[in-house]
Amino acid sequence: MRKHSGPALELTLELDEADQLFAARGPEVASGRPPLPSGMQQIRDELDVHALPAALATVIVLPGAAVKPGLSGNIARAVERYCEAGIARAQHEIRMLRQEGLRTLVIGLSLFIGFVSVAEAIVHTGLPSPLRNFFGEDGLFIVVGWVGLWYPIETLLYSVRPYRQEIAVLRLVRGMQIKVCPAAWPRRVSQGSGTGTGRGT
Repeated sequence: MRKHSGPALELTLELDEADQLFAARGPEVASGRPPLPSGMQQIRDELDVHALPAALATVIVLPGAAVKPGLSGNIARAVERYCEAGIARAQHEIRMLRQEGLRTLVIGLSLFIGFVSVAEAIVHTGLPSPLRNFFGEDGLFIVVGWVGLWYPIETLLYSVRPYRQEIAVLRLVRGMQIKVCPAAWPRRVSQGSGTGTGRGT
């Protein structure tokens, strides 16, 4: 799982309207404008190429007419709800994977013990040595037993990692500092007061 590291990361999004933070922009062929992913997807794509920073700040640049009083606070609440919903989904997936892993681990262990017992019994039979070696100790039945354990082990140890990473990203985004400003406004969040600031909590 990626850890928070490094200084704060500041991103800038240039959108035509606030709703494009969550909705992809369609193409405008007549104006030569290609489609663009949503602002949230752009943020996540940027985080994918960095180690997660200690803090995140995003400047949302909108046309002047689209900047309204209180808009940054509304955006911060929408971002928080978006992240909370995503975290809940990821946590649900982790719980389901753990249940699946534990259930299949019980089955896998039962099969492993059964195959080991069969292999041990074959070793002590009067079968020709090549057959005892093939089916017995370190042979076919032992390999099949270990194969039966691989899926639950992989599920418990590795399958949950993408969801843990998802939770880490969403928690970072949930707490990011947000500043909304018109297209000609200075874009540094650290300047403090401006045309609306907000932070998801």
